[in-house]
Amino acid sequence: MYCAKNIIIKSLLIFSISLNISTARDYKMSPLPSPTQEVMDTSIKKCSKSCLNRLIDDEKVFSFISSFKNMKDEKLMEKYKHISDVLDLETKIITLDLESGLKIALLIPQKNIGRYSSTSADAIISYLIAYGKNFKFKVFDSVNEEIPNLKNTYEKIKQEEYDLTIAIITPNGLANLLQNVNITSPMFIPTINKTQATRFSPNKNIFFGGIDYDKQIDMIIALADSKKSPIISLNDSGAVGKMIGDILKSKKQDITQESIDTKKSTNFSPTLTKMRGSIKRSMVVLNTSIIKSGLIVPQIGNAMAMPNAFLSTQINYNPSLLSLMPLEDTKKIFIVNAINPIHPNLLIFNDILSVDFQYDWVNYATALSIDIFMSQYDKKNQRFFSESLQDNQVIYNDRFYGVKDSHFVPVKLK
Repeated sequence: MYCAKNIIIKSLLIFSISLNISTARDYKMSPLPSPTQEVMDTSIKKCSKSCLNRLIDDEKVFSFISSFKNMKDEKLMEKYKHISDVLDLETKIITLDLESGLKIALLIPQKNIGRYSSTSADAIISYLIAYGKNFKFKVFDSVNEEIPNLKNTYEKIKQEEYDLTIAIITPNGLANLLQNVNITSPMFIPTINKTQATRFSPNKNIFFGGIDYDKQIDMIIALADSKKSPIISLNDSGAVGKMIGDILKSKKQDITQESIDTKKSTNFSPTLTKMRGSIKRSMVVLNTSIIKSGLIVPQIGNAMAMPNAFLSTQINYNPSLLSLMPLEDTKKIFIVNAINPIHPNLLIFNDILSVDFQYDWVNYATALSIDIFMSQYDKKNQRFFSESLQDNQVIYNDRFYGVKDSHFVPVKLK
């Protein structure tokens, strides 16, 4: 997947990989002994500093390794050592034969889930490589979440007898799946919380890894109540923001709500004028996207109308939010986050495979779902995550995070 031109890799690892995600992909390990690896440069042109940086940006790590010629640049040298260490690690840990390996299927409706069609696959590969056992991994693209496509795709997975299916689907896709397909083997759905499936009959083979927004909203309400602060809820016009806003309203009726579209987030002055009298003594709950939140907070700060705090659920736990506003404004940001510190064995793939486990909760939940399953599949498994299952739902350790030195850090709010 990440091999570049002009590279010869002497390796006894075999990955059979299709670059087109609309077709199935296999990742198979050879039963031969531990491999040796050599990267050779067959290009006659010298790669400059800008050339090396471009290779890193394009994720052509083997080309970068082969083209690096004692470049006297500390940052490039650090990247070179980092990649070399990871490559050494990968060739050492994958040694078992395929017959004893785990078979994992990824079910994706590519048109419905967008970028997660590729990042979820990378999250799975990252975990399995770090775990250090043989595996077979195949992507099954149902194209969309229409009933015939989901049904046919699951039947293919079932026929090929995969041990675990990870389904990156929406609540609508889940409804179509459960009403028309008999799930007979373990299926993890990282994108949905069990509370979103209460209208369906329970299925012991289906497990959920979605964020518990009900719990996160309860934490926000409890904090506001402890401070005797009214709540102003700014809700995104999109599906997720609206859903979280509805949860908040169902739990606490005496709040002020405002729907925020792109136009309002860009020019927040009219909305701010309308609520200026109450905003300074309130807590503002941002049920808006990162971009909209990053636009709204500075405008409130510029108007000298800062609330007691800006609160948010998982949807705003991303460092890009902090880059959109002045440092002084971030001091009032507090976000409920379910992502625990990342195990070092997985953290290295943040850079190498561009898999964001630290801030992308879908990637985090995807890898976590394999970790939980593997702990049952292999009793000697050294787990990378601490979360457990309860009634087929992952239980997260939700905590408030504040901002220190432009980074999110856990805080205790009294």
